[in-house]
Amino acid sequence: MANSDFLRQNSNQHIIKNSKSRKMDKDIIVATNNTIDVLRLKYPNLEFSWKKTLRVADIIAMLSRQYPEYANIFGKPLESSFISPDGGFLFAMNKQGQRRLILVSEVKRQGTNDAREKEGLKKQALGNAIERLGKNLIGIRAIFKNEGVLPFVCFGHGYDFIPGSSILDRVLTMNEFFPLNKIFVEKNYLPFEPVTMLFRYEEWTVEEMEKYLLLIAEKAIQYRFNG
Repeated sequence: MANSDFLRQNSNQHIIKNSKSRKMDKDIIVATNNTIDVLRLKYPNLEFSWKKTLRVADIIAMLSRQYPEYANIFGKPLESSFISPDGGFLFAMNKQGQRRLILVSEVKRQGTNDAREKEGLKKQALGNAIERLGKNLIGIRAIFKNEGVLPFVCFGHGYDFIPGSSILDRVLTMNEFFPLNKIFVEKNYLPFEPVTMLFRYEEWTVEEMEKYLLLIAEKAIQYRFNG
């Protein structure tokens, strides 16, 4: 194969992947906005706010207040370092000014071998989208370390997540070996802290994501403000 053909095929592949990734990013934001609209109607006594990113320095400062015995042990990150999950961070605040994080969400697509096979191309090695997920998940678990809930959800889809794929075992490991496609919000299995990992071949629709986002956010609200 000529170098120009090789570059063209890889360039086209990245254009397709980037286009799909942009659509997924948009869909999770739409689903999150719809969820906020529903929550505002159902919980008029709460004020909801959303942030796309949290600085790592701010997370460490929060942990230092919660665990002062470790304040001088935590590392000092760059001021520019941050965590930015695809669906951002959703907060709720009651009339007493108590502000709580009630939802964090990600969406990951991994695997294009089904499309490549249709185009007569060779299969590629399995991708690494979930490796990036793992980095964020470590930070998010730390954010909720002093809490009784962990309202995090990841929607994964793509060829790499078909039944029998070894990649699913990587996701299972990230979930501390607790099952996928099951809702985990309250920390009922300490010292393990499983989260909601929803993985399948088919792409998730906005409506499907909204249903799960609302379910998880409401469980967190009930625990944090009514528990």
